[in-house]
Amino acid sequence: MKLSLSGRIVELDGKTSAMPVVAFLEMAARCGYEAVDLRASQVKPTTTSAELQEIKDALAKLKLDVFAGQYNGPLATPEDEKAFMAFAEALKGLGAHGIRMSADVPVLKRASQLVAPLGLRIQYQMHTNSPFETITGGAEVVSQIGEPNFGLVPEPANFALAGLEFTETMLEPLRGAIAGVHVQTLTVFPGGAQTLKLKDGRSVSYTRVPYAENTCIPFGTFFKALRNVGFDGYVNELEPRPKDGRSEEMALEAARFLKTMI
Repeated sequence: MKLSLSGRIVELDGKTSAMPVVAFLEMAARCGYEAVDLRASQVKPTTTSAELQEIKDALAKLKLDVFAGQYNGPLATPEDEKAFMAFAEALKGLGAHGIRMSADVPVLKRASQLVAPLGLRIQYQMHTNSPFETITGGAEVVSQIGEPNFGLVPEPANFALAGLEFTETMLEPLRGAIAGVHVQTLTVFPGGAQTLKLKDGRSVSYTRVPYAENTCIPFGTFFKALRNVGFDGYVNELEPRPKDGRSEEMALEAARFLKTMI
């Protein structure tokens, strides 16, 4: 497996990053990551050719892969599809392996069909309060989409939030359909700092904690489950930007922990 760093760790919001893309790439390399996940706040359809070339040069210099890019636009018209394909080609030029999207099943299917000739994979992160909240539900939707280049991105914190049981065989229904893995660290308990809704309407609370203090998520079991289905791809560290702005310290701490897992 290869360790990737998400641009979420330097993201002020969904549209703005706290540092230039090249500076983020340099930070990822310093912290020992082999790849990056480029967010919509970093590379978007309006990113210029000159900016893309600067990023491409930096990736080559730093010997970093691009796990994925992100697309948030519609696919309702031929013009939408043309814009999407232009962006997909730009990501392909950076060496990206996939494009992460949050969309309805028909859109995910169409996007997969469009980018198949480019050798790209459409990705959807398994998340609470979505059709991909559970492993069983995720496997059903993968079957509905029925495109070989569509894949899911399981994430153990969201599995914990959904109350799923962690076992070494838990990912068997997703064999062959895992496009990558996201990882973040939080503990689930009543009265946590933050609350979200599950698909069935229940609320669940959680608090973010350092990896070393996490006794809620059995990461070792999760990574054994990945190996048991033959996964050997990108493991993407997905922590949000810390309130104190010390993103590099967090990235380094996460890398040290995750390297013991992969």
